[in-house]
Amino acid sequence: PSASRGQAVSQRFALSTSFADVGRYLDPLAEKGLGVEVTLYDTEWLLTLDRTTTVRKLGDELASRGIAVTVHAPIFDLNPGSLDPAIRKHTRRCWERAIGFAGALGARMINFHTGHHPLLPESTFPGWLALSLETWERVVDLTADAGMILLLENMFEATPQVQLELLAQLEPRHAGFTLDVAHAYIYGSVSIDAWWSQLGPAIREVHLHDSDGFSDDHLSIGDGALDWRRIFEDLFRTAPDAVKVIEMPVEAGLASLRHIKSAGYSDLQLELL
Repeated sequence: PSASRGQAVSQRFALSTSFADVGRYLDPLAEKGLGVEVTLYDTEWLLTLDRTTTVRKLGDELASRGIAVTVHAPIFDLNPGSLDPAIRKHTRRCWERAIGFAGALGARMINFHTGHHPLLPESTFPGWLALSLETWERVVDLTADAGMILLLENMFEATPQVQLELLAQLEPRHAGFTLDVAHAYIYGSVSIDAWWSQLGPAIREVHLHDSDGFSDDHLSIGDGALDWRRIFEDLFRTAPDAVKVIEMPVEAGLASLRHIKSAGYSDLQLELL
């Protein structure tokens, strides 16, 4: 029930920030009609501190201000398909804890990196997938029970294949994709068109940040080399209802939103109708 508090609020854009910093930005988020993606990257804090009451209080505050919430689960050094059972167990614990926090925040969706290592031989993928499924099936069930949708984001993957094969093993009503456009440009070996077309309607969230095309620096939009007019055209054609997360520090995110508006990118949806 708590996860449904923000579901009625439709947000076009959201900013990204850590749990510790959300409270600093409640006013601008509410005033500008923005959502927030709360990052839970600090696994020591996540696993050792009992702050459920604090988390729920913040969730109530966000809901009362009409700020829709998504969550980004921990990512660093986690691998649900590791050959080491201790790493698989640690990954599952971190992700289960993140889901509990996300539910207490009233989040609609929770975002995960796959943890797959794309530089390993392709022949290792079936084994990785089989080992990872115990964790994925568990976290999908927990996510669904909390009234949320689990999202699989591309990071180092060269093609959409890992996400597609993983989603094929999960309950599609409770899982979907996050397309990180810059990651697809930096690490992808196929065209951006392939990412949009293959992930298609299952894209529930899009991460937006600029890049020189080589480095994952999360630059402000307009400060890098990406073709943002084309990106927004593809976005509005393929996933117009996706949550659009400006994924960078909040001040840079607000500057990016000003650039999006002044360049007319946010109006492209109307032009494509």
